[in-house]
Amino acid sequence: MNIEHVPAADHCPVPQRIHTFMDAWVEWLSGNKFPVAFLGDSTVDGANTTDWVRNTIGTDNISPNAFSKKLEGMLRQATNNDKLRIYNAGFSGQIASWAVNILDQEFAEDSPYGDVRMVGIGFGINDRLAYPDEKAYREQFKGYIKQMIEWCYARNIQPFLITTQAVVNPGVRTDYTEAYPMRTGEMINSIANEVKRELADELGLQLIDLNKYTEKFLLYSSSSAHSIISDKLHFGDIGHQYEADVIFSHLAPRTIIVDGYSKIDYSSQKVTNCVPEDWIVMPPAPTDSFKVMVDCTKDNEADTKIMSAWVFVNSKKALTLKAYRTHSSDTYIKVNGIAKALTGFETVVDQLELGLHRLEVYTGASAKVDFKGFILE
Repeated sequence: MNIEHVPAADHCPVPQRIHTFMDAWVEWLSGNKFPVAFLGDSTVDGANTTDWVRNTIGTDNISPNAFSKKLEGMLRQATNNDKLRIYNAGFSGQIASWAVNILDQEFAEDSPYGDVRMVGIGFGINDRLAYPDEKAYREQFKGYIKQMIEWCYARNIQPFLITTQAVVNPGVRTDYTEAYPMRTGEMINSIANEVKRELADELGLQLIDLNKYTEKFLLYSSSSAHSIISDKLHFGDIGHQYEADVIFSHLAPRTIIVDGYSKIDYSSQKVTNCVPEDWIVMPPAPTDSFKVMVDCTKDNEADTKIMSAWVFVNSKKALTLKAYRTHSSDTYIKVNGIAKALTGFETVVDQLELGLHRLEVYTGASAKVDFKGFILE
C-alpha cells in the first residue's frame, strides 16, 4: 500500500494513523470483531499463569489467564459484543530481532490472526541479554521496533506500543554477572521502554505505559509480591488481571479513573445504563454532596438497573467506597458482580484497590427509584 506521510517537527516522516483506540471502541460497540493483537515475549504469552499453553506461530492462543483473554472478556461485557477478539501473540523467550522475521507467518492472511486491525508491540525484557552494552541495546532494539512498525503500516495494520511488565530484577543475579551484565529492571526501563516512549513521540503512536502501572501495582497493592510475580520475572494470574484492567482503561473511554477523593452520580459524564433524564431531580438547594439524584416512582416493581460505572482505581492506597440513597430500602448495588445491600442513607460498601471495578445500581423488586451516588475517598 502507499503510506501517506506528514512531516514531523524533526523532519522524520510520520505515517498517517490508520486506526486509534477510539476506532476499536466504536467498532466493538457496533458489534464488529475488529481484532487487536498483543505481540511480545513470555510476559505477553502468559507464562506463569494458570493453565498457560506456550504459544506457537500460526495458532490461536487462548491461555485463559493471560491478560489478552481476560481483557477480551471484559471488553465483551462492556460492549455487549461476543464477536470482538483480542489476540495473544506473545512468544516465550523471544526478542524483537526474532519477531521481525515471523510477522508474515503470524499475521498471514490464512492464519488465525490474519484479520488483525491493530497490533500492540512489546518486547524488551529478553533483548537486554542480546547486546554487549547500552548503546547497542538502544540502537538495535529501536531499529527492530521501527521495522515492526513499518511492517504494520505497509499492510494497513495500525501499530501501537506497550512498555514491558515490571520485573523484580534490582541487580544482576550472581550467576549471571559475567554473562548478562544488563539483566536488571532499570536497564529494561531506561533503554527498551524509553525507546518506545521516544518512538511514540516521534511517530505519533499511541502508547500504553504498562511498566509504570505494573510497578505501581508491585509497590502499593495489598497482594504479596510472591502472589503477583512468584519467579521475579513473570506476572501470575493476579498480575495479568491487573494488566487487563490497565489496558481496558486505555481502550474504553467510559472508564472513570480515580486516584483520590471522587464522586460519581448522575451528573458524571461516563456513567451508563442510567435512568431517563426526566426522572432526574436537581434540588434548588442541595443538603449534602449530591446535586443530582433520582427519587421517583416507576410503573412496575421489576428489579431495574439504574446506573453502571467502570472505575479504575489508580491510588497508592485502597479507597473506601460509600453509596448513598434517600429512603428506599430495596435499592442495592453490585461491586464486581457481587450484590451489596444499602443499609441506610450512607452505606460504607467496600475498599477498592488498584485496578478496574464495575459498579452497578438496582432498584430491587420495587416501584421506587432511589439513588444519589457514590463517593470514593
